[in-house]
Amino acid sequence: MLLVLFEPAVAGPQLSRFEVTRDAAGYRVDASADLEADLSLVWETLTDYEKLPQFVPGIRSVRVLATHEESGRQRLLIEQAGELRFLFFSRRVAVLLDVEHQPQWRVEARALPRPRGADSSEASLNQFEGTYTLMPIPGGVRLGYRARFTPEFALPPILGSLAVRRTMQAQFEAMLAEIDRRRLALAAHGPAQ
Repeated sequence: MLLVLFEPAVAGPQLSRFEVTRDAAGYRVDASADLEADLSLVWETLTDYEKLPQFVPGIRSVRVLATHEESGRQRLLIEQAGELRFLFFSRRVAVLLDVEHQPQWRVEARALPRPRGADSSEASLNQFEGTYTLMPIPGGVRLGYRARFTPEFALPPILGSLAVRRTMQAQFEAMLAEIDRRRLALAAHGPAQ
C-alpha cells in the first residue's frame, strides 16, 4: 500500500491489468490478476500485515496498533514505513492507515493524519485510499487493487509517474508471488494439523 521502489519481483502468476494514471489530484493505480489459489489463502496473505516487510520490496516495517470489530467488519489502525527509491531519488515514507476488512472479500485502507511528533525524516501521503477485492472465479480468485494517492512531497516531474508505476507494480507482483509461494508450500506439505 505504501510507495517504494525496487526491481519488479519475478512472480508465477501474471498480471491481467496494471495501469497508473496521474491527474491534478495525484496518482491512480488499477491492477488485477487471476490466481490459482484458494480464497482463504489469498485473504490470509493480504492481511498478514506484520510480515509484509519480509516479501514486499521497500516496506521497512508494519505495526498493527489497534483492532476492533464493528458490524461484522474488522477495523485496524496500522502504521507502515518504507522507502521510495528511484535512480538518484530516495525518500523515507511513513503512513498511518485506517483499514477495514470485509472478510474474504474486501480490504479498504485510507491514510489518517500523522500524529504530532512523528519522525520528521519521514514523509507521508497527503491523501491515500486503496482497496483490494477478492472475487471467486473458476479455479481460483481474481485479485483486484485500486488506489488513489497524493504524496506530500514532490516527485521528479518526468520520472514521477514511472517511479510510481514501477514501485506499485513491484509491490503488487511481490504480493502475487507470495500468494503463489504459500500455495505451493501448502500443496507440498498439506494443510497444517
